[in-house]
Amino acid sequence: MIFIYIIFSAILLYYALKYGIRNGFVELEANKDGLVYYKKSASLLEEIGNIYSRVSTSKSKEAKAIYNEAFDILLSEKNRRLYLKN
Repeated sequence: MIFIYIIFSAILLYYALKYGIRNGFVELEANKDGLVYYKKSASLLEEIGNIYSRVSTSKSKEAKAIYNEAFDILLSEKNRRLYLKN
């Protein structure tokens, strides 16, 4: 009787892992576009920060305005994908 429970549990575990992994891959593919977008926006924000730190010593007001505008675009909900398509 215990042998039947072990076999039944193994079958249930097999299907749980099979469908769990499959659903994980499906979800990863579905969110791939969003992950690529967030990676691009993070690298762009890092690049803008580096430029801001280099320029801030000479033209701090202009650099700060550029940085703030770029940061607002990245965090806004509208039209941000248009800026990151390139």
